[in-house]
Amino acid sequence: MSGRSLRTAFQPVIDQTHCPFARVTHWVYSDPADEGLTLGGHLERALPLLRGALREVAEDDADGFVLELPGRLGADVTLLRESSLTALSWLAERSDPPCEVRMADLEDPAWWFPFDGERLFTVAFGECFAAAHTRYSFGAKGLFLVFQHESAFSRRYPEGIPAALRDRIRTAFEAAGRPYRYDMGVVPALRTGKGDE
Repeated sequence: MSGRSLRTAFQPVIDQTHCPFARVTHWVYSDPADEGLTLGGHLERALPLLRGALREVAEDDADGFVLELPGRLGADVTLLRESSLTALSWLAERSDPPCEVRMADLEDPAWWFPFDGERLFTVAFGECFAAAHTRYSFGAKGLFLVFQHESAFSRRYPEGIPAALRDRIRTAFEAAGRPYRYDMGVVPALRTGKGDE
């Protein structure tokens, strides 16, 4: 059940997010998480699907890719950070050209994942985030790495995302009790004494 499935474990996020981009984005999905597979096993089977998603993006048939991993890999913020770094490093080594990924990259809100010559806006969602957190997953079970191609934004807004839309998104997150974290990259930075907040 990969590719363009109608229902995925990530569906609660898509259905309930306050981000208008996620709701209208055409996603390609990985196979469902399998508790019996290692992280490497998940990545091996996802790699051709990620590349297929990029081909669909080039044809304007998709905007991005959702990689579903077992929830145990994101059971807490520390595991989510480590698992995200491991997964993105694994993919980066197989990119053409290969590249290196560091935790500092994942913590940088301006960083986009470079893969096969493309730039992918990447975020991690997991069960470890509380209901008041920007990355709350609305009960979705798993660790999800979401890769949104830069064209998903530029094709809708060639001149850049309008300030009024950014304000509307910020207001929607705040009204829901989970203020949008513009200071967070793929994963939250761990701050001494503050956890993931």
